[in-house]
Amino acid sequence: MQQDTNVKNWISCWKSSRGGSPDPMSRLGSVELWNERADNFAKVLDPKKKQKRMDGIFSILDEAGFEAKGSRVLDIGCGPGAISIPLARAGAHVTGLDISYKALGYLKANAEREGLSVDTVESHWWTADIDTLDLRNKFDLVVVSATPSVRDHETFERMIACSRKFCYYSHFLPGGRGEARDEALTKILSKDKSPRPSRGGMSGFMYNFMYLYLNGYHPIVRINHTKKKTSVEWEKAAERTIRSLEQKGKCTAATRKEVRDYYRTSAVDGKYNSVSEGYSGMMVWNVSK
Repeated sequence: MQQDTNVKNWISCWKSSRGGSPDPMSRLGSVELWNERADNFAKVLDPKKKQKRMDGIFSILDEAGFEAKGSRVLDIGCGPGAISIPLARAGAHVTGLDISYKALGYLKANAEREGLSVDTVESHWWTADIDTLDLRNKFDLVVVSATPSVRDHETFERMIACSRKFCYYSHFLPGGRGEARDEALTKILSKDKSPRPSRGGMSGFMYNFMYLYLNGYHPIVRINHTKKKTSVEWEKAAERTIRSLEQKGKCTAATRKEVRDYYRTSAVDGKYNSVSEGYSGMMVWNVSK
């Protein structure tokens, strides 16, 4: 992409938003972390919710002019195949790329169970060489959905370079009310223990959208809102929050006790009830503009 002054300034803004300290996203580059999470991602979700999500994805792809049958698709950060499998089912030739070999194992198993053929690539997108992997300009659609694989303009451009036609990107947006563990972090943990918000408070979705716009692209955009109620045993809710803290850094014995005390005293009949709501954005664009 050619970079005029606006684009260069935007890239500088994007980089400065991450600060000068060690990258807070670096923990998300761990193979071990994503192998640990693979089991949870592979659990069967509510079929209605899965279908509603895919209906939305297929709808925006259809509006852009994408046809799945016979197309070649690259799904970056594919996990166990939440998007790869429905696209393959619709007739696309899908390649799933992920840092986690465990997630790719689930993807292969899910595809075989339905008699589908899905190729897999085990690679870290932050450092992937798309020429060595033979991915450049090879796909009719490149998908990145709710994954930290794309974290800056370099990884975003790398995604675009793999497409010869369409790209789809989606991620969460700021706002709404977080899940129970986020609520607990806000209510019971002091500021020095809580994860710090990103500077400027802007999501990766907005950085990517502005980068596209300044480069002359005009993606189709949709903003979604979700709201859900949950009720779980307070012990399970406490452990989820503790795991979240451990992934973000240190979690002392005193902090673990504070978390457990909070959930225990907030529970009703042994259950911790919470309401979460959030926003997410999705966009599709043609790389040829």
